[in-house]
Amino acid sequence: MFKEVIKRGTSEHFLLKQLVRKNFTSKYKDSILGILWSFINPLLTMLLLTAIFSTIFAGNIANYPVYFLAGRCMYDFFSSGTKIAMNSIKGNSGILTRIYVPRHIFAVGGVCSEFINFLISLIILVAVMYLTGLALNPIDILVIVPIVILFVMIMGVGLILSIVCTYFRDIEYLYNIFTMLLMYACAIFYPMEIIPEPLRSYAELNPVYMVIDQFRDIVMYNVVPNIMSVINSALFAAIVFVIGLIVFKKYQKRITLEL
Repeated sequence: MFKEVIKRGTSEHFLLKQLVRKNFTSKYKDSILGILWSFINPLLTMLLLTAIFSTIFAGNIANYPVYFLAGRCMYDFFSSGTKIAMNSIKGNSGILTRIYVPRHIFAVGGVCSEFINFLISLIILVAVMYLTGLALNPIDILVIVPIVILFVMIMGVGLILSIVCTYFRDIEYLYNIFTMLLMYACAIFYPMEIIPEPLRSYAELNPVYMVIDQFRDIVMYNVVPNIMSVINSALFAAIVFVIGLIVFKKYQKRITLEL
């Protein structure tokens, strides 16, 4: 029995590696520049929005390129990670209807492939920090905290969406609208201070904004993030992750019937 557990774990690990590789390479399969788009896309977006908004918010944001790119990297990871997990079951229906494969592997593989893209975007962030005179600091190692919280949050939301998407196909279109609204709610290209105080208190409860703000505190201001913000976002991520596991475990056996 012990050997069977080891064998099963090894096969799942191999499958996960293959899925991560497939998802990562297929994203740029028909592109001439390929993986370079992981560098070019955030860089061009940063240059464009810096040219547009840096003068508007010059008095509120000291280093606009780093401010924007730090927020955009974290938001893009959440958006792309949850979307690829949402479509992971539906997109692999051909495999699931023919052979038995652990269902969760597809969602996990999708999120991990987007995590690689996220790490690549961090290289651009470090380069922009260097060019704008913002040196790396030993405290920057703390970025692991908001990144881990965000990763857990993405996995939880992704597992829930992967199940919901097999029953309600329209959720994909609704979620695209939601992520667009979320982008504007996360203060990616504007300072949260411009929002009137009664509304700002609610806006700051946004868990995705919380991890973005924590990330910025570390890389831009070299300060330890607000402890209550870390606790609240970590608690939210843990709750969503547990709910995701429960929902996925409950409905995964019915997935094949819905595909």
